[in-house]
Amino acid sequence: MNDKILQMMIKRSKRSWWQAKYSSGKVVSEWDTLTTKLLLPMGESRTSRWEEVPKDDMTNLRLLCPNGQIGELEAPEGHRFFQLKSGRRNALSQASQQAHIIGVVADLNGNCVCRAWDYRLQQLLEFTDNIYAMKYCQIGMLSLEVQGLRV
Repeated sequence: MNDKILQMMIKRSKRSWWQAKYSSGKVVSEWDTLTTKLLLPMGESRTSRWEEVPKDDMTNLRLLCPNGQIGELEAPEGHRFFQLKSGRRNALSQASQQAHIIGVVADLNGNCVCRAWDYRLQQLLEFTDNIYAMKYCQIGMLSLEVQGLRV
């Protein structure tokens, strides 16, 4: 798909999307894993299937943001990347998304380098954290099994 068309679709969706690259050159985008039939970066989709995405040989993870920014992380082997979305519920049980986060584990202590699309600020943030006690958005410990992490 043409990059300009893809960028326009991401902008119109008003949300961020992850994209993984493998050592073979293969690219898997979040919209390829949607549980809906329309596999394009458009609109609100209920669920993508990060936990089913192969982690072996994954070398890059990107966060494609609606303002055109791209956050990218690299690692020499698979099972080091994670991605998640952080949200809140108000008193009326209405959900709102705070951030979409991608990260790569840097060491055995769980330290990680992250990129996040902050929905309130409408910008891409870069920070370091720890998968055993994430301070960003007060997430706490990540589920290593769900994320497919091997530390």
